[in-house]
Amino acid sequence: MMEITVKLYGNLRKYRPDDAPGAPHHPFSLTVADGAVVETVAAQLGIDAGFVAGTAVNGESAHLDAPLQEGDQVSLFPPTAGGDGADMHVFIAGIMQATRMDDQIENQNYRRQITEALQKQLPQVQITDPWALNRGSVNYDEERARHTFITNTNRAGAADLLIAYLPQPSMGTAMEMWEAFKGGAYIIAITPYKHHWSVRFTAQEIWPDLESFLGLLENGRFTQETLPKIRAYRNQVDGASPDD
Repeated sequence: MMEITVKLYGNLRKYRPDDAPGAPHHPFSLTVADGAVVETVAAQLGIDAGFVAGTAVNGESAHLDAPLQEGDQVSLFPPTAGGDGADMHVFIAGIMQATRMDDQIENQNYRRQITEALQKQLPQVQITDPWALNRGSVNYDEERARHTFITNTNRAGAADLLIAYLPQPSMGTAMEMWEAFKGGAYIIAITPYKHHWSVRFTAQEIWPDLESFLGLLENGRFTQETLPKIRAYRNQVDGASPDD
């Protein structure tokens, strides 16, 4: 037996072992039999070879039948999805309680607007909206509320793109942005608070208001200009994560 390192890209990350430490884009250790080839790795992880569009061993392009040695790093790449966003996971973050002093939340209609605009341009995009998943959260008991808060914050760290709507400061959204930043997500902030460090040093793009961002989607510039930037950033992060 020998131990190698595996790095999964795009939607192949769903095959990452549940007990593998680190973020979804981080490499992980895998024990394979002596004489294993690249295709052995895919099979061991439950990935059909037809779902693998490209492979590399120690950073060099390789075929599925390439032999492996102790300590090798194997990278598996999915077919590119072009511009349809089918392999992209978007997390919609934004104000809920914001600066309120009570236990109620601000209007959440912005989430529907962003979701509908994204789906119109990218019908196959995968969207996680914490509010849509927990519409009755203001009535949750303490244990369920705590679990929901921690779970949703962690989900932000697994996204490819996080869109943060911040017309007001939001402690919860700042935490989601930080988790997304650590996970290598591309972050778009919609906020007038462009000088706040939590925005300046995590977001790749800052839009002043919701109308201007929705305009980006509606006129097609998101697909033509922003989507390639997101893919390039994700490829850069996947290829050279500071925690790898």
